[in-house]
Amino acid sequence: MMCCTAFATFFLLGVASGQTSLQISSCLTKEQNLQMSCKFTPATDPKLPTTCYYMTESKYIGSTNSSIPPESTFKNRANVSLSNTACELHLTGLPSDNPQNYTCFIKQTDSPVSITAIVDKRTLQTCSAFGVVQHSGAALLLAFLTFPLFSELL
Repeated sequence: MMCCTAFATFFLLGVASGQTSLQISSCLTKEQNLQMSCKFTPATDPKLPTTCYYMTESKYIGSTNSSIPPESTFKNRANVSLSNTACELHLTGLPSDNPQNYTCFIKQTDSPVSITAIVDKRTLQTCSAFGVVQHSGAALLLAFLTFPLFSELL
């Protein structure tokens, strides 16, 4: 239930901004690296340029805008990529000592929209096909609830 509460909180944070809705998820790769995904709703005008970037504890990790260099501690360790609906972060060498805030920023208009997640390497789930399904909890919940309703109608 905790994951669903966090999911709802993150979703509401994104909706409150009025620009786009955001969902964030993270997992630990088998190589012990951080894989983070920040899903967003694309702008209605497809001509608007979209940029995304990540920060942690006020340190700039990386961006899809290569003209802005990351903090020296993240140079050659972070890779940020952008698709139509998600901003992805792959960070090698995730520290295991203390939980840290990771913030994803999506910029499609003048003001970026952000969402933050607390990442604790000791409790982070391992990335897997099941983990991807689990992170889209709302869709999965809807699928489980819809089937019994349809079977009652038949």
